[in-house]
Amino acid sequence: MTPSLRRVLAAAALPLLLAVLVRPAAAVTMDDRLRALGDEFVARWLARAPHEATRLGVHGADGVLLPVSQTTLAEDLAWLRGFRIRLASIRIAELGRERAVDRDLLAGRVERQRLDLEVIRPFERDPGAYLPLVAGSIESVLERPVASPCQRLRLAARRLSRVPEVLRAARINLRNPPRELTELAIDLYAGVLRFYRETVPRLATGCRDAQVQADLAQADTTAVRAVEDFLFYLREDLLPASRGTLAIGPEGCRRLLRAELLEEAVGDGPAEAADPIDSLLARARRVVEERRAALEAVAPAVAPGGVRAALDSLAAERPEAGGLVSYMERRLGGVREFLRQHEIVTMPEREALGVREARPFRSPLTLTGLDAAGAWEPRATEAWLEVTPPDSAWDEGRRQVHLARFDRRNAELAAMHDGLPGRFLRGVALRGQPARLRQALQGAWPAEEWGEYCEQMMVDEGYGAGDPGYRLAAAARALRYAGRSYAALALHSGAMSTDEARAMLEERCLLDPDDAARETRRAAADPAVMGYTAGARQLLELRDEARRALGPRFRIKVFNDAVLRYGASPAGIVRAGVRRELGVGDGARPVGAKP
Repeated sequence: MTPSLRRVLAAAALPLLLAVLVRPAAAVTMDDRLRALGDEFVARWLARAPHEATRLGVHGADGVLLPVSQTTLAEDLAWLRGFRIRLASIRIAELGRERAVDRDLLAGRVERQRLDLEVIRPFERDPGAYLPLVAGSIESVLERPVASPCQRLRLAARRLSRVPEVLRAARINLRNPPRELTELAIDLYAGVLRFYRETVPRLATGCRDAQVQADLAQADTTAVRAVEDFLFYLREDLLPASRGTLAIGPEGCRRLLRAELLEEAVGDGPAEAADPIDSLLARARRVVEERRAALEAVAPAVAPGGVRAALDSLAAERPEAGGLVSYMERRLGGVREFLRQHEIVTMPEREALGVREARPFRSPLTLTGLDAAGAWEPRATEAWLEVTPPDSAWDEGRRQVHLARFDRRNAELAAMHDGLPGRFLRGVALRGQPARLRQALQGAWPAEEWGEYCEQMMVDEGYGAGDPGYRLAAAARALRYAGRSYAALALHSGAMSTDEARAMLEERCLLDPDDAARETRRAAADPAVMGYTAGARQLLELRDEARRALGPRFRIKVFNDAVLRYGASPAGIVRAGVRRELGVGDGARPVGAKP
């Protein structure tokens, strides 16, 4: 742990730790013990990963970048195993309800990190696992005005100067990765080079100190050379030797789903108990078929000639080349206005959400995304809806195909997913959580399930004024998400090859070849994708359950606000908490917890 980061973290944790230590033993409650364990977990996590501390909003070590070694990986696993034993000694029945939720969150995060180190092993199997270190860590320092422009350049230069060391350690760690992940990494690191060469100099223009500028330029050049060397290594050395298996195995998939959704059991019947993976795959396949049927049902209202003809008709309204950002700003503006005019969700009085082009090291995996401030960020809280522009190297035909993916309806649904009321608003809610421990832990879970839910919810609430094109676009996107989750589960359980997953996405989900390839790569790169659709489906089912139970007393704004009060909690915690708040079902969670 660096001295500066140690001071920052100690300042946050010391009052609680001292309070626990000076109390008589009999006065130390289970709530106290849990809070102390939570503070210990967060402090160690951020000390081992200063780039994560920067992302979260802790700025004591913004110039520090630590390489990952076999020694640190072994130390982390041993510590997690011991910490898990200590956490298991916390008696749930003696926790207050809110602390019981914190215990679940902490246990889920510990299990997720153990799974990474024991089964998924990204630092050994995935060259792309180092992108947060060599790209995200630089971006988070340069872009957010958490210090003066010149100080941010100094911090970025320090991190850039450590990139060669990080990548040297990566070469030692990487062991027979799957070919799919090495091929993807080659594209991702090409994007890192563009980021260093184009974006870093552009972000440096706010500082007029010539020496600081020179130091940054030198560090940037050093980092460029390191990434160029690493790319050569990936292409010439690692790719021919990449013969590893992509799948993490059936039990790995089940452990991952339990950790991500925080469910006592992933399955829902005797068949799964007998053959869990077959049941999970069957259910995922069933969701794909149900969503395909829903798409086919709505298509005739849009255009004759079948589903493909109906989908093609949507592409008429799309952005001009070079105008994608301004086009998406208008689309987001329309969504924002609808939310302000309708009782859908409580909107913040002030929200700083803009639109920009996606950073090049993210473009290979996504069309739209969100770059938002961490939950502990005290000042620089603006956020960006990111859109991936066409590649300048493409011919005109391919550029037009890409721009057609941003037709008016799909663009507005994407703005709902990643922006308002989707992932951005969930991040705002996370910042409003009363406990810093919960903010830190919840921020480690993605908010994709909430984004997916928001798309369907907004159309259900009347967005588009009855235009069937919105229902068609929403149905097509829902089918895409279901196919992505199914592909991830099939790939990582070993039930499909990447070629089979790509063919399924083309044939059953009606994606064009480029889109199918993009979704296959995303499913291969991130096994957690397999749980996103399940989480979204649970939110929609919970909404419908609340609507039936409450009848005329149901209000979508009350429901959505209740969900958002749980920040970025996994689906299992959200479902139990919302049921309890709204008086729907028994809401019993956890069993034996005191009120």
